[in-house]
Amino acid sequence: MRWVFISAALFSAGVQSAAAGVTGEDVQTWLQRMSRAVHSLNYEGTFVYLHDNHLEAIQVTHRVDESGERERLISLNGAAREVVRDNASVTCVAPDTRSVSVGRRMAQGFRAIFSMDVAHLSDYYGFRFLGDNRVAGRAARVVAIIPRDGFRYGYRIYLDKSDFLPLKSDMLNEQGEMISQVMFTALEIGSQAAGVDEPSLEGKEDYRWVNQRPMYSTHDGQRVGWEFSGLPAGFQIGLYAHSSVDSRQPDIDHIVLSDGLASVSVYVEPVGKEPGLRGVTRMGAISAYGRELDGFQVTVVGEVPTAMVEAVAGAIRSAP
Repeated sequence: MRWVFISAALFSAGVQSAAAGVTGEDVQTWLQRMSRAVHSLNYEGTFVYLHDNHLEAIQVTHRVDESGERERLISLNGAAREVVRDNASVTCVAPDTRSVSVGRRMAQGFRAIFSMDVAHLSDYYGFRFLGDNRVAGRAARVVAIIPRDGFRYGYRIYLDKSDFLPLKSDMLNEQGEMISQVMFTALEIGSQAAGVDEPSLEGKEDYRWVNQRPMYSTHDGQRVGWEFSGLPAGFQIGLYAHSSVDSRQPDIDHIVLSDGLASVSVYVEPVGKEPGLRGVTRMGAISAYGRELDGFQVTVVGEVPTAMVEAVAGAIRSAP
């Protein structure tokens, strides 16, 4: 019933009726082409990211050559930020905090939708065309990704009809209401401009450098000190890290659970003097749930419905 309800909300969003004769297989083909286009095309432009009543404008340049992908993002409003991503790492320069952060590249957050395995996700999401529209002056076909249960959000994606790049992406809550949006306002595809520069570090010699502790894939044999019983269908442990904030702080376990599109982070640390989060809270698209377990504070956070973070917090157990 939830799937039917969200479907109705999607179809009332103001897009034109889908053309007759379009099949589910055609939708999956478009999404597969999107995943290839995002990683294989040269493009540059400006997009806006709307979340929690906050609007960010970001300039992006993406290049692909024999060495792989390289991408640079520069914030155009609010706190100054510059991010450069390549095949292996992410470097973020933050002048307001006078810091440079370097970490391993991972497909999480809103970018996970652009690298999804459609065949794998078909057990947990439905896919359908909603019709045609225009974004940034370009003709687009609109695709709905509809969760089959109440543990994931839905999406409405506007794909460029010529090059299959996502021009706009809406994240939808359990009632089919938009809770975040990424949308290009200007885009040039196939541009042959110069490559992506290194992050601008001139005059930043005294900045604090932070090397993010890498997360390891549990498929590589990394041992996790925690296990989960009765997770919602499709979710499994994907990444794990064990680290300390500094020598004065207790160790923290960080576990990422994912179904290949939606993901949640689980943080486990010894209970401290200050009380941790208890119960559920929500801010925009982000839900969180906290509880105490055998002397540990468990906090679950993710861009998922509150039912998901509550289910994960109730499923965690200490591994033998």
